[in-house]
Amino acid sequence: MLWNVDLWSEMERFRREIDGFFKNIDRSTGATTYPLVNVYDNKEDIVVTAELPGVTKEKVTITYADGVLTIKGDLEPLKSVKNMSVVRQERSVGKFEKTLRLPTKVDQNKISASFNNGILTITLPKTEEVRPKTIAIEAK
Repeated sequence: MLWNVDLWSEMERFRREIDGFFKNIDRSTGATTYPLVNVYDNKEDIVVTAELPGVTKEKVTITYADGVLTIKGDLEPLKSVKNMSVVRQERSVGKFEKTLRLPTKVDQNKISASFNNGILTITLPKTEEVRPKTIAIEAK
């Protein structure tokens, strides 16, 4: 009995299935891809911004311990699509967690966060000991 199988199509189907298992994992860092974050250093602070469209601030928890910042939350699906079948889904829904190891010591008593238009901004002031110091030169 001969089987008419397109090997390349089967391999592509298998690749898509495997990708589906790992769709929320960044292969290089092991971190989840949601939310997308940027981390900035302005000499005084570390500033982290995270894109969280459709998430309310009540659904987000931020923790900092031992140099690690964690952003957790829950992105609920739109109520209008609850009774529909998915044709294509690129936006994540459900619980998420993003963990970032920060490159410097921060003063955890002065950490602040704000949420505006779906962008979470976390400001982590550096400790005095790691901030750059300017040394005045005396003229003689």
